[in-house]
Parts: sequence; C-alpha cells; structure tokens
Amino acid sequence: MCGTAGQVCLWGDDQAAASSAPFKTRCWGGTGMGRFVLMTVILCGVVSLAAAGVCAPSAWYIQALDAATHASGETSLALDANGYPHISFFDVNPEALKYAVWNGSSWNIQTVTTSSSPSTYTSLALDANGDAHISYYASYGLSYAAWNGSSWDIQDVDGGGDVGRYCSLALDANGDPHISYYDATNHDLKYAAWNRSRWTVETVDSEGWVGKYTSISLDANDYPRVSYHDWTNQDLKYAARGMHTWTIQTVDRIGAVGESTSLALAGTGYPRISYYARPPLYDLKYAAWNGTRWNIQTVDSQGMVGDLTSLALDASGYPHISYRDYTNGALKYAVWNGSWWDIETVDSAGSVGLWSSLVIDADGFAHISYLVGGPATDVKYATARPPAAASHELPAAGYYMISFPLTPSSATVHDVLCDDLGDGNYYMWRWHGGGYAVVPTSLPQCQYATTSTQRAYWLLSAAATLDIDVGGTLAGGDQVIPLQTGWNMVAAPYEATLDSLQVDNGGDVRSLADAEAAGWVLATFYYSHDGTGSYSTVTIGQTPADTLALWHGYWVLAALDCSLVVPEPTGGGATARRVAERAPAGLAWTLDVRARCGSFVDRITIAAADAASDDFDGFALDKPKPPPSPDEGRLRIALKSDAETNGPLRAIADLAMETKRTGQEAPEWQFSVSGGVKGNPVMLSWPNVSRLPRDRRAILTDRDTGHRTFMRTRADYQFGAPGDGSSRNFTVTLGPAHQGALLITSLSAAPLRGSRGAELRFSLSADATVHISILNVAGRLVERARESLAVEAGGHTVTWVGRSMSGTALPNGLYLCVLSARAPDGEQARRVCAIALRR
Repeated sequence: MCGTAGQVCLWGDDQAAASSAPFKTRCWGGTGMGRFVLMTVILCGVVSLAAAGVCAPSAWYIQALDAATHASGETSLALDANGYPHISFFDVNPEALKYAVWNGSSWNIQTVTTSSSPSTYTSLALDANGDAHISYYASYGLSYAAWNGSSWDIQDVDGGGDVGRYCSLALDANGDPHISYYDATNHDLKYAAWNRSRWTVETVDSEGWVGKYTSISLDANDYPRVSYHDWTNQDLKYAARGMHTWTIQTVDRIGAVGESTSLALAGTGYPRISYYARPPLYDLKYAAWNGTRWNIQTVDSQGMVGDLTSLALDASGYPHISYRDYTNGALKYAVWNGSWWDIETVDSAGSVGLWSSLVIDADGFAHISYLVGGPATDVKYATARPPAAASHELPAAGYYMISFPLTPSSATVHDVLCDDLGDGNYYMWRWHGGGYAVVPTSLPQCQYATTSTQRAYWLLSAAATLDIDVGGTLAGGDQVIPLQTGWNMVAAPYEATLDSLQVDNGGDVRSLADAEAAGWVLATFYYSHDGTGSYSTVTIGQTPADTLALWHGYWVLAALDCSLVVPEPTGGGATARRVAERAPAGLAWTLDVRARCGSFVDRITIAAADAASDDFDGFALDKPKPPPSPDEGRLRIALKSDAETNGPLRAIADLAMETKRTGQEAPEWQFSVSGGVKGNPVMLSWPNVSRLPRDRRAILTDRDTGHRTFMRTRADYQFGAPGDGSSRNFTVTLGPAHQGALLITSLSAAPLRGSRGAELRFSLSADATVHISILNVAGRLVERARESLAVEAGGHTVTWVGRSMSGTALPNGLYLCVLSARAPDGEQARRVCAIALRR
C-alpha cells in the first residue's frame, strides 16, 4: 500500500494466532488455512560438471497442510487446470490414505481409505476432468483408488504376496491407469495396466533383486517406460515396452547407483532420469538418453545429497529436480539453465525434504510436496510461483468498505495495510456485542486480524489518493461465506451477479431471491465506497447492474446462521438463472425524513401499504439499516423496529424504512437521531411531504422536549446534535385532518356602507395568530391589513378601509384578501377571497 496515515476497520471477532518461522516470515491465509512462509534463499556454492555455478536467489512460498497430520512415506503431487495443487500421502495416526486439494484459499483434506497395516507408497495423477487417481501400497498389496465425482472407487490390483511397494502411476490418453511397482516377495519389477475391463499384470524384470524405486511414464503411443534400481548389482536400470515385449538397459553401473529414481520423457520421447548415488558418493545424478547413448552428470555433490529425488521437465525440455540434503536436513532444488545447474535450498526449517514430488506448471514455476521428518511428520508444499498481485486506488480521503479479490500473501491486516498507516487504528466489529473495537496498529493485536477473500473491512484513507497493492492467491472454487444472525461484512471474491448467489441453511440450498422469500437473508446488499461513509445498495434486478464489485465490501443481513455461496465464475463470468424483477411492494405512499449536520447526511423512509402489519413486516416492506461507519461524528437517523418480538428477526434493531398498514386511525413511526458533533445544529427535513394523503396531517414530535411541528406547514426542524453517544427521539404521527386541526372555516368580504373598503369576516377552529394581506389581481402586495393579530377560536370581523400601505386611496377594482393563521404549536392554515372595491 502506498499513501499516508490511515485506519483499518475489521468486521468480526475471531483471531488467528501468529505463526513463527526461523526466517523473516509473512503468513498466507487465515482461519482454516495453512501457514504460508515466504523464504528468500540465496545460494553461494553451486557445483556443476557443465560450468561453474552462480548464485541464483529465488522466493519460495511454503505451507504446512495440517499440523495434526502424522505423515509417512511418499507424497505425490499433481496440478489441476487452475494450477491448484493436489497431494496424496499417508497419515499414520490412524493409518489412512489422505488426499489434499487447495481450493484457492484453503486445503480440503479427505480420507480416501484406511488400512490396518503399515502403508508407505502412493502415486497420484489427475485425468482430463481433474478427477484424482491414486495407486498405493496397503495391507501388503497394490491397490488403486479413483474419484468418480462423488466417492472413491477402490480396487485391489495385485495381492500375490508382498507387492506394491515403490508404486508409480501414469494415465494414458483414455484416462486408464498404468502402474509400475516392486514385488518384495519375489524381488521383481512388475507392471499392471487396466484394459477397460480388468487388470493385466506382468513381471518386467526378475534378474536378481530388482524393481525398487520405480518411476513410470508413458510415451506418445501410451507405451510404458520405467526406471528402477537393480539392488543385486547396485545399478540404475531402464525398461521400455513395445507392442509385445520389454527392452531393458543398464543406464549407470559406476558405483552404488540407481536408488530414488524419477523418470520423465522429453518431447522426443527420450528418457531423462534423476537418481541417487549411494555411499561413498552421496551424490545427486542425472542421466539423459540422446538416441544412441546415456549422458550422465553429477548434479550436486556437496555433502550427503541426492536422496528421494523427483524429476520434471519444463516446456523447453530443461530438467528440474527436487531432492533431499541429508547433511543439512533440507529440501533442495536443481534446474538446468542451458549451461549449468542452478541449485537452491528450498526449505531448511528442521528435518525436511523427505519423499518430495515435483511438478513444473505451464509458466515454468516449480511446485513441490514433501515431508517434515522427526516428531512433526507434517506434509508441506512449496512453490516458486509468486503470488498473484492486485491493486486498487481509493480516489479521495475518507471511509471505505473494502475487500480483497485474493488471499493476500500476508494473512494479517497489519502486514497488508497497517504498515503504511502509522499509528492509526483499525476497528473490529463484534457480531454478538455490537459496535467497533478499537485496536492500535502499533500493538501486536493488529497482527491477529486476518484478511481473506470472504470478509470485508473499514478503511480510513487520510490521503487524497491511496493505492493498495497486494500480492497473494486468487480466489478459487465456490466461496462459502459463513453468515451469523444479524449484520455481516462480506467480501466480493468475484464479479458475481446477485441472482447467481445461493444461501445454504443447514444443507437446504436456495437462490438468494428464494432465501429472502423464506425470511433467511435480505437480498439487498449495502456498500460504501465513495469515502463518505454513506451507503448505497445493490439488489436483484437492479439497473444498471446487480453485480458485486471487486474491492467493495458489503453488509449482508441474515435472520439466522447460514452461509452465502458465491459460485466461481465459469467461461464468460458468473452466470445463473435470471429471476424476474421483484414486483413492487404495493406501497400507497412514502415520505423521506432527512437529517443533516454539517457535511453528514442520513435519511429514513416511512411508508404505508395495504399488505403491511402493525409489527415488523420482513424484508419486503421494512428495510433494515446497517451499522454506521466508525467515523467519529457520523450522523445517524434510524427507525426503531418492533423486531424484538419477532423470533429470529429480534437481532434487527434499526430500520431504514418502516411500512405501516393503511387505514389506521393515527399510525406512528418512532425514530432516533444520534451522532454528529455535540452542540452543532442538526436539521430534520421532509422535502416530499406532498406525497402524503390530503386528508391526513403529519405531526413531528420531539419526544425529548415535547415540541410539535406540523410537517405540511413547516419545512424543517432544528436542534443541537447529541454527539455523546446518546440519541434524540422523535415520533411522526399521521392523524386525520379534522381532529384538532387548525381550520379557517369561512372567509368573506362585504363592502362598507357609506365609505370605501370592506368588512372581512372569518371563523377559526382554534386559537391562532392571524396575518391579513391585500393583493391586486396581478398578485402584488398592496396592503397588510393586519399583522400578527392574536385571536381566539370562533368568528371574527376585521375592517379594511381601502387604502395602500402608504395611506393612498386605492382605485376601484377587484382585489384579493389572503388570510394566514398559525397555531401556537406551529400548525398553519390559509384561505383567499375576492374584494370588489367601489365608492
């Protein structure tokens, strides 16, 4: 983020524990996510047969899947079409094959199957649909699991003795599995393939004790190629199957070599193999077939290195190898740059690097799964792919509801935003307690407030413009956002239309519109993204758009605990059935009451409808009002709901609109005004009072002073702002016009006998102050016959002598008499009559 001091405000009351690491760290993710650690590693000692090494610093982003895992044996990694990692591994407590999938914001881990005997070896591949296929060794046999879209289909492949160790899986063009593995009973290399109806099993090599550390790949014709270890001769071997037979070669026989093999095929179909040279060498080696012979290199010989290798080729055909550095207990990574091997330490936090599995994505970035040794035995994932980046500009100083369209590379508000906010504050909204909790950014508590693609925040920008630059992981998959009863600040993970959203109420999933009809949630979302802290709305069917906007935060009201489901966009964006625009609520009339204090403006709406009740009418006729921004001095006007007596809606305390039933004798609307700078004037106004029925009179009563204002005859009412957390309370009453109203029941003008002028006669229904003006037919004032004449209720007569304000006699002709009356409580009345002036 670039800018000057400001503040961050967070909605929520959960806290994520700060993570620790031996290096300077930044944490990815929040609640429910693993710990991502950014490690910058600079290597200063690279050995290569090709050329002298150079330092090749890289950034690795490292995550532990689950601290509760007690993993053993191999990990196996694959990437789906989105580039998200999938990992298979074994958990020994209890003994179970596990499958982990990154959905863009968190790891989903499921148990594929359990085993009653030690299980160590697993190999994973994804088919064209992204469904997982896993070969594994359990209960001393080779088994195979395939995800069918809803559950795992599990088959026994080979149970003839102790078989299935070091299994390696590849899928052909039809998605059918091919598996190489070790027969520990007969000490043979074996191969199994699914022929669309059953498993065919072959013994590939039985010369001596052979077949450990197998690795399989399929060529362009789906023929299998297998690298493996010859334990009898301590050699590296390679087997290639044609249409009917296997051809076997010894690749390297110099020294004790061939353990931990990993095979990949170049674009030419030529094999490439990484492998380990045992003592006394302890080296990482690499063999490449050029069509006539094997070229062999020592990749790394610094210490005891090269065990448990994994090989992958990039788009240029360059090899990348992950492997273990036993001397330092580290995971290392080597890549051929066209001239020499660049070597890096990926992770050295403890005893790490066991049973790594390496994949290179389409952009050439490495992804590695591996085990942590020792008592932790966790599964970790590292990638060299930098986090996605996003930026957003806030165009002016002020308050903004913001969210992130990605999970930032640092999970904390402090790291993402507070670093550039000086000693400003951010605020947490507490669901059950209400109100904002203030936490100074200079204190450690700021680090516990997590960011995610599901939650929104209040941000105060003190700069004229503020640029937010965030790196992280883009949201992926359907985002399921928990909602608690009451108001929730949620993010916009995608540009999704409101009618594509769903609500999950304990497994009952409905569209947003249907969920509103059921009384679960309000289908109108509130947002504030103009710096003023005031709210705008987005609603299904709204024009010009009913779409969530990236970087905006939204208030969502729920009448019960449920979840908002924001589907991941597909193809051209989020699509869903378009519901018809909801019909108007059948309102008879509406009246806005506005409050202004300085630059702060807020409003409420009172209304009447035949379908309304005397209580809370749900979301169709009564509109809730979200909590205010945390801006000090913010003015707030809110109707008081009767929801306390309405079951799950009792959490809704304030309304922006309240609708009463038409036909009531004298309905009342109660509202309060709070905030503002104490003592500063607050003006209430009602500019559209003409919408009220003509046979009704509206009275505004200040309940704290008893003062009444007749809203048809006064345009506003002013008072001093509470400003100290208290409220000023008001009532709007809509009563019949004939009950106690100030009325001028008659007004007439009779010529004076024997002189110029007229006798003006009128009757009042109540005591009032009277003003009488004489106008010519052009509407110009010619005389004030009476000014501020106090009279009682009843009939009255006033004489006008036919002269102007200067005392000049007026010519004969037609004039108008305008009589205005004002009652002590402010109610006014007015009538007009004609006067014929003659001698």
